[in-house]
This record gives sequence, C-alpha cells and structure tokens, in this order.
Amino acid sequence: MRAVSAPGRDNDLAHGMRWGTLLGLLALGIAILLLRRVPYAEFAVYPFRLFATFVHEIAHGLAALASGGRFEHFFVNPDLSGTAWSSGGVRWIVTSAGYVGCALFGNLLIVLAARGFPGRAVLLSLGLLLGLACLLFVRNAFGIGSGLVLAAALVLAALRLPPVWRDSLLLVLAVQLVLDGFNSLIDLVQLAADPDVHTDARTMAELTGIPATLWAVLWSTLSGVFLVFTLLIACRGPQRRPT
Repeated sequence: MRAVSAPGRDNDLAHGMRWGTLLGLLALGIAILLLRRVPYAEFAVYPFRLFATFVHEIAHGLAALASGGRFEHFFVNPDLSGTAWSSGGVRWIVTSAGYVGCALFGNLLIVLAARGFPGRAVLLSLGLLLGLACLLFVRNAFGIGSGLVLAAALVLAALRLPPVWRDSLLLVLAVQLVLDGFNSLIDLVQLAADPDVHTDARTMAELTGIPATLWAVLWSTLSGVFLVFTLLIACRGPQRRPT
C-alpha cells in the first residue's frame, strides 16, 4: 500500500529547512564577528577577510569598466587594506562599488548555495577568476602571492572537498562578503581619529560634500536591504539538491 502524506507535511518540512538556513547564516555571521575580536582567533578568518578585500578592490575596477572607464591595477596589503587605480568612468559609482559590490556578490553566493547550485562549479569559477585577476591587475608582491594561494585553495577545495564541506565553504565566503558591506560604517568609526587614513567614505565626502558618515550609513543600509531580499529569494520555493 502506498503511503499518503499528511496535508501540509511537505510544507512544514520546507519551512523547517528555510528556518534552518536562516539560523545557520545568522550563527555563522555572529561566529565570524566574534572571531575577529578574539586575540589570535582572528587568524582563523583571515583568509576569508583577505578574499573579501580582493573582491572589494575588483568591484571598484569592474565599476570603472561598467561606467566607461578603465581598470588599471590594484594592491592588496597584509593588513587587509587595498587600493584600486582606475581612469575615467563615473567617480562616485567607482568609489561606492567596493562595499556595495562585496555585499551584492556575497548575496549572490547565498542565493546560489540556497538554491542548490553545485558548489564545485561555483568554487572552481571563483578560484579561476581570482587567479586571472591577480595575474592581470595586481601589482604588489603580497597581493599576487596571496591571491594566487587563495585561488589555488578554492580550486583545490572544489576538486577535493566533499559536497557538504564545499557548500559550507561557499556560505562562509558569502557571509564574509555580506559583512564587508556593513564594515564601511565600522571602519569609518574606527578610523575617524586618524586623518591620514583615507577611506571610500571620505573620498565620497570630498566628491559630493556629503559627510562621510552618511555615506557609510547609506552603504550599510543598502547591504541590509540586499540581505533581506536575498533571504526572501533564497527561501522561496523548492530548493534543489546539490550535485
């Protein structure tokens, strides 16, 4: 005799999976933030923050290209700072693209992971694209070396890790990128006392006359809005099994 499902049982299971995804992302974000504040433990998340720095600087360059300019090159430093050089393009778009671009890309990775896109293909693509970007655009020794190591690690993870570990790694990268969108406000507060440190928000203040704090708040707010829409998309409808 074929078993008959109780009405609403499948929906309850789907909702349970969705709540599990949301709670997992929340716990992951809290863990990353806590590790960044614990002495020596921050080294555990250093590679993921370094990856976010690369994405941040690449986002500046892509914004320059998209707005009619040129992406010249960029540096990435051991202290997780970076600088991108571009020519032409729309300056305020290029300047805003760092934090906003990180948030958008992180949310895209969350959607891909939640909707069951193969983690192997996503990680392999990330590794190859990062390696290519390092060879074409990075102009300092640490940036080239660390970027190629990260690229190789992503490719190796795509080829060797079990599916559950690949999916977990993809979510960690995604959450770190989303957090980078909120870091604009945190960084500005921390660096406000040092006039020699130049931030994207201060650049926007010089371009527009609008205080840097307001730009940081705007970027953080946009990151929050992106995240809400991303979670709605990720948790809507049936999820495919990873392959």
